[in-house]
Order: sequence, then C-alpha cells, then structure tokens
Amino acid sequence: MHAKKPAWTIFLTSLAALLAFASLQPKPCSAASCPELTLIQEKIWAAFAGRNVVAKAVEPSPVSGLCQVHVVVNEKNQILYTDASGRYLLLGQILDTQDKKNLTQARLDEFNHLTAKDKEVLDGLVAFTLGPETAPKMVYFVTDPQCPYCKQAETTLEAMASEGVLQVRYVLYPLPIHPGARESCIALICDKRGHEDFKKNYKSDNQCSEGTNKVDAAIKFMQAHGISGTPTYIFADGTFRSGVMDRTALENKLKAQ
Repeated sequence: MHAKKPAWTIFLTSLAALLAFASLQPKPCSAASCPELTLIQEKIWAAFAGRNVVAKAVEPSPVSGLCQVHVVVNEKNQILYTDASGRYLLLGQILDTQDKKNLTQARLDEFNHLTAKDKEVLDGLVAFTLGPETAPKMVYFVTDPQCPYCKQAETTLEAMASEGVLQVRYVLYPLPIHPGARESCIALICDKRGHEDFKKNYKSDNQCSEGTNKVDAAIKFMQAHGISGTPTYIFADGTFRSGVMDRTALENKLKAQ
C-alpha cells in the first residue's frame, strides 16, 4: 500500500482535531440528535464534488459530540464523523487510550466482513499455501508479485509459518499498475509452482485457461469486496486488513479469532 504520509502523523493530526472539536460540544450525539442520512448525503456531495462517496448510515459515535457516518468510497467502506447539525465533516480515527483500541478500525472491521459463502469462494482462489495444515491459526494473504510492501509483510508470515503457528493461504491479486504481474500470477498457477518460485519472481509463457480464470476471479472477488491494494490479510472471522502488519499486531488480531 502506498502512503503519502506516515500513518501516525495522519492519525495524531486527525485525532487532535477530533478531540478539540468534541470538547466544544455540550452534549453527546444520540440517535435522535444525529443528522438525517439524506442531509448528510447532500453535505457530502457538496464537500466531495466529483467523487463517488455514498452515505450508507448515520449513528452516534463513541466520542461525545460526534456522530459517525458510514460511507462507501469507490466500493470501499470508510467512516466520517460529523456534528449534530451535519455542517462539519471530519476525517480521522478515534483511539481509546484507556482500552488501547482503535475504535474506528474496529467499526470498519464490522463493515468489512466476509460471509461463510465468501470464504468458500476464497478457498477456491488460493494459489498455494505456506505452513502446516495443523497450524492453530490461518490467514489468507492477498499479494502481488511486484508489491514491495508485500515482501516486507512476508518476512513475518514466513517466520510464523516456519514455526508451525500459522498457515498462510496465498491469493494472487496482480495490480494493473505492475506490468507483467498478471502474466506472472497466471504462469505460477498453470505450472503448479509454489512459494519458493513466487519469491524468485517466476515467469513462463504458460497462460493456460485454469490460471487465467483463477487470477481473473480473484481480481473480481477483491474488487467486489472493496479490496483495492496489497498486501491484504483476510482472517478466519471474515474481517480483513490492508497494509503491512507487524508481528505483534498480527498476533493480537489472530488471538481474537
């Protein structure tokens, strides 16, 4: 995933704005005091002219004085915050410093949830696995052979797989910004190659229908569920997370499964 600014810089700036704004509000938002969905949609269209941002729901947020707005941006779930009037729209994340939880991300996890049927489809898109079938934990790893951040994420996954604590199911999702990535993914599947060849940037001219269909189906599946980048981790509970996760974050998420 490409980032223009360090995540914590964006987070701290956004959080400071959220808390400063919330401190000015005399009463918490309730379901009755949150603005109507139709009003919020009008405000969003005015604020994000030219962008496809659709408001799905408005509800009280965890922070006094703020309401939470569930929006879909280019088929991807996002959360905005607003005041009771709907005049102000805030972008950012809410972190509970007492419980040490990212409340915005927790709510997004609820939105970004694959069903049991989705996971059956996902199993059919797995190109190869890493780690033992008897591993106590499992994760689907959505990756592109030319993605530099994916290689960083793989370091942690490989270590956990070699220790026998995690099975990694690789789903190949070549991004259009990487020339030749789709062909490489198809060749890996057609030639029945696995993790070691994937790491070596395996290529061949074999573009069989089985590989083509599986890669194209993976692309269609990810786009349908709002997954637009790599690496993405999909967990047993149906939630997913895009961007590199360090070992501590990954282990904490897996423990919650």
